Amino acid sequence: MRSFLKPSFILGVLLLSISGAFAGERPRVLFLGDPGYRQIGAAAAKELGELAKFVFPSIEANDSGSALNRIDEILGEGEWKVIFFNFGHGDLFYKDPRTKEIRAMSKRVGGVRVSTAEQYKENLEKIVNRLKESGAKIIWGSTTPMVTVNAFPSYQGNLFDANSEIEYNIIAAKVMASHGIAVCDVHAYVMAQFAPEDKHPAYNAYQKDLAKKKVELHTPVAKAIAGGL
Repeated sequence: MRSFLKPSFILGVLLLSISGAFAGERPRVLFLGDPGYRQIGAAAAKELGELAKFVFPSIEANDSGSALNRIDEILGEGEWKVIFFNFGHGDLFYKDPRTKEIRAMSKRVGGVRVSTAEQYKENLEKIVNRLKESGAKIIWGSTTPMVTVNAFPSYQGNLFDANSEIEYNIIAAKVMASHGIAVCDVHAYVMAQFAPEDKHPAYNAYQKDLAKKKVELHTPVAKAIAGGL
């Protein structure tokens, strides 16, 4: 099809784009997740450089319930081009049931999960509905593997159940599918780097371990966010 746009018009559009970039009008990306996922986000932000302005909320919300309680504060007043989010490890953590605060407690002495499977699904449904109101491109990142959970030897693995993220990833995938939310399957990406007989690092050490294999954990996240800009 022949284009009827004049060269002067095209040049004007390019100049406006360039001037906007120099004025610092980069699309804003909101990144939500626990400390482990924030490390992935920080690496993705570094790779994407000037393509976007990454924002990591100062409000602590490491699990879906905490995020839901403060979602309006987290979103703030600004406009977002992309919102990338994940909640998983924080929901699977065993805590003291006697306090509203999330205080570590081994399941062997009465600790309970921060979020049951039912609570997790309900929280994600509500979070997604609120995020959709922002008008941003929303991307869910699947929770990274928990093959090895003995990151804290004194607890002997009783703060998490090995492979418990699988059930919660299935729940999240169904929620996202029902809302038409894009999924960045970081879990599958990580698992593909290991043979069945390979030993996995602690659940919170994949970034460092994969770097030894010359594989970057943040690669699929950076690609997903770039595609939404």
